[in-house]
Amino acid sequence: MLTLPCNGVISMLLQLAHALRVELAFVFVFGFLWVAGRHVEAAFFSTRWHGTCKTVPLGMSASMAKRRRHAPPSLNNFPEQTDCRQVTQGSRTCVRDGTAMRTAELHWVPTMSSSEAKIDPSLLCDPTWLVNEVVQMCRTQVQRALETYHMAMKVGLCLRHIPQADCFNLFTALVISAIRAGQTDEALRLLRDLREQGPGITIALLASSIKVCTSKQLYHECLAIYDYVSMDPELQIEDKSIWSCLLFCAVETGFPQRCRFFFDKLKASGAPSVKDYGNMIRFASMSNECELALALVWEIREAGASIDSIVYNSVLAACVAADRVEEARTLLGQMEADGGVADVITYNILAKGYAKAGRMDHCFQLFDHMLAQNIKPSQVTYGILLDCCINEKKVDKAAQVFDRMTREGCVMNTVLYTTLIKGFARDGQVDRAMHVYEQMCTGRSVPPDLITFSILIKANCDAFRLEAALQLLDAMLDLKLKPDEVIFNNLLGGCVKESKAELAKRIYEEMVAAGIRPSNATFSILIRLFAQCKLLDEAVHMLRREPAAQGISPEPRLFSQLVLCCLRERQGRRAVEVYRLMIEQSSPTIAAHKCILGMCVKLNMLDTGVEILGLAAEANGRVDACDAQQLLDVAQRKRRAQCVEACVAAMGRLGIAIASAGHCR
Repeated sequence: MLTLPCNGVISMLLQLAHALRVELAFVFVFGFLWVAGRHVEAAFFSTRWHGTCKTVPLGMSASMAKRRRHAPPSLNNFPEQTDCRQVTQGSRTCVRDGTAMRTAELHWVPTMSSSEAKIDPSLLCDPTWLVNEVVQMCRTQVQRALETYHMAMKVGLCLRHIPQADCFNLFTALVISAIRAGQTDEALRLLRDLREQGPGITIALLASSIKVCTSKQLYHECLAIYDYVSMDPELQIEDKSIWSCLLFCAVETGFPQRCRFFFDKLKASGAPSVKDYGNMIRFASMSNECELALALVWEIREAGASIDSIVYNSVLAACVAADRVEEARTLLGQMEADGGVADVITYNILAKGYAKAGRMDHCFQLFDHMLAQNIKPSQVTYGILLDCCINEKKVDKAAQVFDRMTREGCVMNTVLYTTLIKGFARDGQVDRAMHVYEQMCTGRSVPPDLITFSILIKANCDAFRLEAALQLLDAMLDLKLKPDEVIFNNLLGGCVKESKAELAKRIYEEMVAAGIRPSNATFSILIRLFAQCKLLDEAVHMLRREPAAQGISPEPRLFSQLVLCCLRERQGRRAVEVYRLMIEQSSPTIAAHKCILGMCVKLNMLDTGVEILGLAAEANGRVDACDAQQLLDVAQRKRRAQCVEACVAAMGRLGIAIASAGHCR
């Protein structure tokens, strides 16, 4: 047998250990974690079953108790329930199966559910124990507290036997904790128990509930609690804070009648604060009640209270919304007299009112007055001036405003650029609109958005610049902006202007491929294009297939449009084919029949008109008697006997009486 020297064996083992160092480390760590896990598991079960108690049965040695505590949990080692008969501040004596056990301390185990934690019914019915336990649990274990209360009610707790002070403490803790936990339905149930089975709801509890709901922004729930509590006719609420909170909640939820009611109650309880007036002014502004807002301001001024700019601006906004610009201008004078109240928002609100009324001169006068008051204009200020100029079609004036902004170093944004572009585009000055767009793209400091591209693409398409519009689409895609249906419809409209059917079909395919859902407006544009390019076959094929393929319900006007296009091209067979598609989708209106039959008469296509009238009769369609009579009169005048016969038969099925010639003229 081959033998190796001892040093050689050790060297070989060391080399092997070095080669397997990762595997050996893994085995060591895994073994350590396994052993630690076993100890943690044993400690977990011990804590779960024993809590923090160290229970030593009377007559049992400490070593035996220790072995029992460290034994694996089983039904023999741990009973299902521990019935605590005596409760003291210090040690507790528990009785289980007739064996007395001294307990140093007995705690609820957080991991135990209420079904696992058995509580003696006599304790649940003990007001002193219940109030102390529940109030303490409400601080950290709201759900446990609610469950304990409901368990007590099930086993016969009588709320009327609890001293009123303790009952108030109990329900205050439960209701407030339930509201803070977002369980307002539970809070309402507690209030119902207190009213129906207890001493009743106190003003203090109502006030606490209302305030907590308001602070947690539970506005609807706050009003629901008040509605329930206010059903008690003997409850008199004279606490101003309650009405103040309710007024705020009513304003936030937008209940106008309730705002007035709560404010009247608040005034009956004492003088409202400036904050309360501010809430009512907010309500007046939202309701566009200018008179109420102005009256409230006068009340505040007469009371000698100071009014901040937020309240004043809310009143100004109410006046502007009600088109009472002159009252707003008078109020601005009062604000300037008070000193330091008017800010740039104040002047912007009034300027917006002038712009809305189309009073551009007053808008610029106010701008100069603002500068005289050492108020620096903002982006919004210049935006209002631009809008005012463009709405009044004063594009050159708008350009002057824009140049002034640039000179004064106003920080530009996309909205300001787009507003000027819209003005130039509306005035037909596409070159100037594109120049502003190029300024935006310079340095990429203010990137254009979807609205910017939509305006520019439409302007170029309307100006027969389809290539430029397509370049804008490419630039839009480079900026990772997704075009919408409006942009594609504008491009298709540009194809109609230049009669480019093939390009339109490619654009439509790109639209569908991009996941943009076409609309009835899209199909209407395509019908107009195909008819213009003498491609009625493709128009019929498109209308028959594409709306269904894209999940769109085609409107009857599309079929009427295509029928009229076929008639103008004197293609009666195709017009009848489209009309058949029309009645398959829906029943044509009287107006649609009027247009179709009138076009047949105008173009002397009596055979087509009579056939369409017959199809309408078969479908029980709605046809005006005068339209059918006009078709019959022309057929009789032209001595088209076959048409006359078919027309009379169709009118009979439609229930239209035949009148004398010229009766409907």
